[in-house]
Amino acid sequence: MDKTSFIQLFEHNYERMALFFGADVSSNVRIPLAVQFTFSRETFNGLQFEANVEKLHKYQPKQTLIEFLATPSNKSVLTYKVLAHLVLHLEPEQELERLISNEKALVKAGFKNSSYQNIAALFLTDEAHAIRAKTLYEEMKKHHFFLTGKDDIPYAVLLTKQQEDPIRQAKTMRKYYDALSKKGFKGGDALQAATQLLTLYNEAFQPVLVDYVVAIKQSFTSCNIKIKKRFYPYLALLALTAATTGAVDEIIGMKQDLVKLSMYAAEQDYALMTATQYVLQQLIDNDALADFNDSLLFMQALNMSGFINDAAFFGVFDILDIFL
Repeated sequence: MDKTSFIQLFEHNYERMALFFGADVSSNVRIPLAVQFTFSRETFNGLQFEANVEKLHKYQPKQTLIEFLATPSNKSVLTYKVLAHLVLHLEPEQELERLISNEKALVKAGFKNSSYQNIAALFLTDEAHAIRAKTLYEEMKKHHFFLTGKDDIPYAVLLTKQQEDPIRQAKTMRKYYDALSKKGFKGGDALQAATQLLTLYNEAFQPVLVDYVVAIKQSFTSCNIKIKKRFYPYLALLALTAATTGAVDEIIGMKQDLVKLSMYAAEQDYALMTATQYVLQQLIDNDALADFNDSLLFMQALNMSGFINDAAFFGVFDILDIFL
């Protein structure tokens, strides 16, 4: 989908959501939900969406996936994004069964229930995978005891789809963290997330990825784009694709077009994230990345980052994340 078509469909979806949901669903939910439908190349139909969600509830009564995403009063962006994932799936009922089964596998492996576990369930393959993810998660805690939390569970799941040496992988994450800290990156959850993503394809430390992250950040700042911590994971994804200054220019141009829309006027940081998602997806869709490792795994990383960053960006959590 070209840029103009993407923006037009996004704007159309947002307006349709505003009309259907009204004041019941805030713009903090409508923006990422409209982005999700637009990336799926789908036009939002409120009545159909509502009917499909109701059908899923009838098909599968509340049997966790934290009680099938809790009560109707739960209006979080994460709830709506998971519901949209199910509705947009070719086989919604089977996908719901898979997510509930994956949730059980994660609990059996030792993870505690949380909204972030819902995200992790999207990317889990089986019980053996859940055990590998738990092993990596515990190794991650050894290197970042206070930083490693429930928001890192999806990363532990995604990063154990291919890699099989959790001890080495966790050490490499820490090496990336320390290397980027020395380059002026601010410590915290966002930097940890970025350094986890850098191990997506290789457990070994690769200094060139550090150089790429630094250079890409500089390309943005040279164009007067301030890079905040929440954007660090996207810098890592761009580094994995060896993104050029041309890709950065495309992102900046897309971002400038998005902020002209009323719904993005006060969300310029989120506009930068959406623009980056768009350009990265275009690179993959158009086979513009020669000899790229695994485009499916990369798209899953991009999708997962979208889920996590939407939740973090709009301040979403559930009560389980506080007390469990």
